[in-house]
Amino acid sequence: MELTHYLFYWRYLRTRMRSSAKIKMNMVARYLFSALFIISWVGCSTDIELNAPYQRTPVVFALLDAAQDTQWVRINRTWLGDGNQYDAAMVADSSEYPADEVAVEVREVMNGINLQSWVLQDTIIANKSDDGIFYGPEQQMWFFVPDQPLNTDAGYDLDISIDSEVEPITSSTNMIAEQIGNITQPPPGVNNFKLGFASVSPQTTIYPDITFKWSSTSGASRYDIAVFIHVIERVWNDLGHTDLAEERERVVEWTIGTLNTEDDEGGEVLQKAVSGERFFSILATKLDVDPYITRVLGVWDEDVQVARAVDFELTIANDELSTYLEVNAPVTGVIQERPEYTNINNGLGLFASRSTQGVYGIGFTTATMQALREGSQTDSLNFCSPNPFSDYYCD
Repeated sequence: MELTHYLFYWRYLRTRMRSSAKIKMNMVARYLFSALFIISWVGCSTDIELNAPYQRTPVVFALLDAAQDTQWVRINRTWLGDGNQYDAAMVADSSEYPADEVAVEVREVMNGINLQSWVLQDTIIANKSDDGIFYGPEQQMWFFVPDQPLNTDAGYDLDISIDSEVEPITSSTNMIAEQIGNITQPPPGVNNFKLGFASVSPQTTIYPDITFKWSSTSGASRYDIAVFIHVIERVWNDLGHTDLAEERERVVEWTIGTLNTEDDEGGEVLQKAVSGERFFSILATKLDVDPYITRVLGVWDEDVQVARAVDFELTIANDELSTYLEVNAPVTGVIQERPEYTNINNGLGLFASRSTQGVYGIGFTTATMQALREGSQTDSLNFCSPNPFSDYYCD
């Protein structure tokens, strides 16, 4: 009895296994047939469209600056075509509208009232590098020259109409107010002020912190801080430095950093401290060691008895420009995608304002020159002083 049940169970299992195998084989055959059908269908089709439907978009960039006598607007367009897009980028018609199809106007507005307006003219400028991937060295621009500096208390509207575009392109921006004397350190107007980047003693050299200080102006949201160091390089034909071949001016840029304001109402006290040692490391990094070159730090001002060598400068952005710069800053995190920012209606780009303020022609201390001459970072750069009363005078 038990043997009979066992044989029956074994036949049952064998039948089920065969049926299951047939089902699996049928499923595999169906999948293979479907895959072959799809491959055959794709392989026979030659009408696959890789490009999306073409949609041209205006691209506008303009930065108003009350300190400039000429205001500029750049107007381009996106494009899409077959073939190598790098080749298309080198053709002006790919990214530029015909000038006679474009009308540009800027209006000065205060409290909802139009104070004045300018119809912009088109021109071709030739200061664009031809080394990039876009058309160069020329580019098409629009400009206007106001009779008076732009009113920093007013707002400005931009209107662009293009024959081939259905919707007008518009935008608005505020200006950055001018505020004389908002920089307090280094003090403006002090002709004989000197920065001390080092303090030298027989035992050691100390590099004090240099603090730059100012108050924000109305309309400002971001400050980029930089120091410019003026150097005159003398290139000699001989190692004895007796036969001068060439004299050239160099401006070494020292980028210190960026500060953002809490709001754009103005009056906020801002300051940035940096080690004086950075002055020497910047020069060591950006200037080449060459025994045939000697260097003069700054220019001697006989009237106030100061060697003027350093400029402190703030590049100021309003809120629109500040946001644009933050969005487009280099990505350092894991997520590489970034949001898109534009304040151009019916287009892409930026209409904003900027300004520049600074203290120029700042002197330096004798200890600074001594550290340049004797410090391990810069002693091989052959610096000297234009001060005829200095022990380090360039005689």
